[in-house]
Amino acid sequence: MKISVLTLQELFHDSTMQALDTFAKARGIRLYLVGGSVRDLLLERQTTDFDFVLSSDAIHFAKAFAANIKATCITLEAEPPTARVIVKRYDASNDSPLTMDFAQFRAESLTDDLRLRDLTINAMAVAFENIASGANQSHTSDFQPIIDPCAGMRDLEARRLQFPSEGVILADPVRLLRIYRFAAQLEFEISEKAIALVRKHRELLPNVAVERRRDELMKILGVEKAHPYLQQMAASGLLTHVLPSIRGTCIPWHLIKAFEGAPIPLPLRTYFEEIGSYLQEELGDGVNRCSLIKLSLLLGDNASDIGKHLRLSRKATQFIKGIISKYAQFIKDVDTQLTREQIIYFLRTSASHWWGVLLYAAASGSLDSVVLKKIADTYYEHILPIQEQGRLITGDDLIQMFNLKEGKQIGNLLEQIEERQFKGEIQTREEAFAAIAALIRQSE
Repeated sequence: MKISVLTLQELFHDSTMQALDTFAKARGIRLYLVGGSVRDLLLERQTTDFDFVLSSDAIHFAKAFAANIKATCITLEAEPPTARVIVKRYDASNDSPLTMDFAQFRAESLTDDLRLRDLTINAMAVAFENIASGANQSHTSDFQPIIDPCAGMRDLEARRLQFPSEGVILADPVRLLRIYRFAAQLEFEISEKAIALVRKHRELLPNVAVERRRDELMKILGVEKAHPYLQQMAASGLLTHVLPSIRGTCIPWHLIKAFEGAPIPLPLRTYFEEIGSYLQEELGDGVNRCSLIKLSLLLGDNASDIGKHLRLSRKATQFIKGIISKYAQFIKDVDTQLTREQIIYFLRTSASHWWGVLLYAAASGSLDSVVLKKIADTYYEHILPIQEQGRLITGDDLIQMFNLKEGKQIGNLLEQIEERQFKGEIQTREEAFAAIAALIRQSE
């Protein structure tokens, strides 16, 4: 496996990379592209995040370079000294910012630094000056001055993941989770040796900050097919150290597999764009609804304290609790003869969770395809137009028209009018006022 000259030329087509090469050479600084950046170049994966290391003064160098190109610089860590340069781009074809992290060696030499990294495939480096010269070659031969002290190239070619040493786990136990995250993202296999190390050191995972454990888990759930890797985590005894509430339970793998196989069921493909946007909406901490539905299916009735346990955002916690509780209530009385009144009540009381409940139910096989379509159609054909129309009358209208005083009576009257509006009994302001007059007479 080699880095092609065409890949390098594409990289150096970016003016920021050209500016970095010029800036570093003018100051006699030798930069090395490292870690995932080299891995992605070898795999020919597009990225806008690049990691560099240098022997000294990393933060000073990053700040000076950012000032030179009028970019933003943020100090990330004091040890090892690390700073991030963020470059906004205005290319119509790619508006993602370019981020470059500059870190100081974490050891005496570059090779020793690489040996401290999480995985062998992330423990490779290339001298930046060599990348620049490779990009300037006129022919399309391959380029390979890779610094590879941990045989990461061999593992990359074999699509295999393993740790550079047992010591990297002891230095940062979150790597026990990270190896499964990379396996899921890259669709690589984890070596037997690495799995043995996971089993040996899995008890260290609770020592890792909750937020770091949560982030790794949610990144795994974020891949298209997460269930095989979650099953591997369960087999190694690691999953229960992330989600203690599932210990001793029968995990419904078939439900997660069903959802990942068809997150948007065939009967609902009419609303493909709407559901796609709904699933991809983030509810805090970079976590979207699609991942949260998978987590809900994984946890089932054991989700009561998951928000607190993983320190999920308030929105994410409410979403999980909402779909599980609403599903439990709704499914009790559901059959293929579900009435229109029941559907309207479900849609009105589920707020923004109703799509989540339907998708959860579809994965569980609890709702007939005809019922799924009927509920979705009712929302878009009946509920949504009424919601967009808004209330036919307001509390001020009642005060002026009927000389009522502010209080519970007004709230109760408006609620009854809204109920009739959603049932289709009232459609105009005139009908609403007539209904109010009748209700007031009845109460006298």
